[in-house]
Amino acid sequence: MEHQFELPVIYKGKELLFNGRLATFSYGYKLSVNIHDTDVVFERDDQGNLRAILPNIHDASPAFPIEKELIEAIIEVFNELQVL
Repeated sequence: MEHQFELPVIYKGKELLFNGRLATFSYGYKLSVNIHDTDVVFERDDQGNLRAILPNIHDASPAFPIEKELIEAIIEVFNELQVL
């Protein structure tokens, strides 16, 4: 089952709005956020921290590079919202 959402993120002093999906499975959840036309999956690792899984850069090259700091800002918003 999937649910659509919008995620506001403050990054470099600007408010950005990303489209996302929450997918539920029998074993858990995954969040997917569309960043510069690239779907980035966020899930918990074995220690319970959120991690981002980016697609293989050889398969698809985003028009804009996805900065590590932007990923960290998104994870911070998810942590503030206490998702997953």
